Amino acid sequence: MEPVDLAACADDFDAEVARTPAIDRFCSTTAWILSASTALMPPRTPFTLRGKAGYFAAMRGIHPAGFPYLEPVELAWGLAAPLIGADAEGLVEEVVTMLAARRTWQLAIISGHTLDGPQRRTLERALPIHWEKRQGTPTVRHVASLDGGVDGFLSRRSRELRKSIRKTLRAATEGGVTFESVRAPAEQAAALYDRIQAVETRSWKSLEGVGISQGSMCDFYALMLPRLCARGEQRTIFARHGDKDIGFILGAVFDREYRGLQFSYDDTYAHLGIGGLLQYHQVIELVADGVGRYDLGTEMDYKRKWAEETVETEMLVIVR
Repeated sequence: MEPVDLAACADDFDAEVARTPAIDRFCSTTAWILSASTALMPPRTPFTLRGKAGYFAAMRGIHPAGFPYLEPVELAWGLAAPLIGADAEGLVEEVVTMLAARRTWQLAIISGHTLDGPQRRTLERALPIHWEKRQGTPTVRHVASLDGGVDGFLSRRSRELRKSIRKTLRAATEGGVTFESVRAPAEQAAALYDRIQAVETRSWKSLEGVGISQGSMCDFYALMLPRLCARGEQRTIFARHGDKDIGFILGAVFDREYRGLQFSYDDTYAHLGIGGLLQYHQVIELVADGVGRYDLGTEMDYKRKWAEETVETEMLVIVR
């Protein structure tokens, strides 16, 4: 395997991500991992290698205790998969051979792969028996099928949720709320982010310091949004009251799957159920675009109502 510049080979890398089974595909793409590496991760040395069967997308660092380690490009949430390629047997053979030949690491972290996925199963079999293997905490994502269109999606939701959607749709219409879909080119990404931030600063998330209006999360989305816009993957809907934005939902479509990223709304309009309505209108748009799955992201209580499938990935820590 040979070192490569991940940013320079982004198109080929992302094409391989689309072919890789049993991973969070969007959160393994360059739009996510390069943005996260810059905004959310400590300084490290690039360690992405390209072989005949795919990529090993990693970074190398030195722990404060002094030992060298390898980890995925994004480890803020542990969503990104480092083993990228459809040929699991060939890729794992290349990666394990490379790891065995290099003495520049003592600990390696492999995250983002499902336990029953081909990369993870092959890796478990291929690792030398004298390397210690430790399992980390699983990460759970909630995913909804969009089969059957909007009606099919709603048929798989609870009676209470369907009733709530109908009620809030009527209240929003009577209250003069409208919804605007925005597909921005790369040169308009900054203006789009300004609109998003104007809503975010009036939300409860901003007031409690847990949103994307400040700090490293603000930087993360500022870096990622232009990449999404340039690739035509960005999907944003604004809720509006008159000429004022009062809510937004932001996500991205990759390989016919939508990945929800953020949504917020002006607290003044919380009584209108803007959050749920933004989700509903996004589903309408996605169905019209022929998108097949809606990945709501990592575990939160409300997401269980909107999805019927859970996808679990787990971290594997290898100690030499």
